[in-house]
Amino acid sequence: MSAIDFKTLTFIKNYKILDKKVLIIENDEDIRHIVEFILQEQGFKTLSIPEPEDLSEIIPFAPNVILLDEFINSKPGHRLCRKIKQVAALAAIPVIILSTANDIELIAAECEANDHIRKPFEVEDIVDKVVRMVNHQPLAF
Repeated sequence: MSAIDFKTLTFIKNYKILDKKVLIIENDEDIRHIVEFILQEQGFKTLSIPEPEDLSEIIPFAPNVILLDEFINSKPGHRLCRKIKQVAALAAIPVIILSTANDIELIAAECEANDHIRKPFEVEDIVDKVVRMVNHQPLAF
């Protein structure tokens, strides 16, 4: 997959992807804040949490995309991904797994994640993949 270019990033930033929401589930506070900043700069509304106590607490946010860390407090994030895909109100929401794992492609496929991002990541990779996931949804004007 090709990286998004600066011209496209500028277009996205100027256009503003209004009303598109990204839920960030990442236990590393620094990474969580960096990803949140990157996406907010591109016009996304974000909610970032270290780990949901219950999946029902994320339903009201109604995210368009979920970014999910593979390692959440020493627990595999792909188990949470499977649970997300089993909840009717969340099942259709694209999930992107973030991980340093060598076998991230396999992990993402096994838990039915829609994509993955390898850590350490490039800013363009996160923006590109999130934009691609919301691209099939109508943009708000």
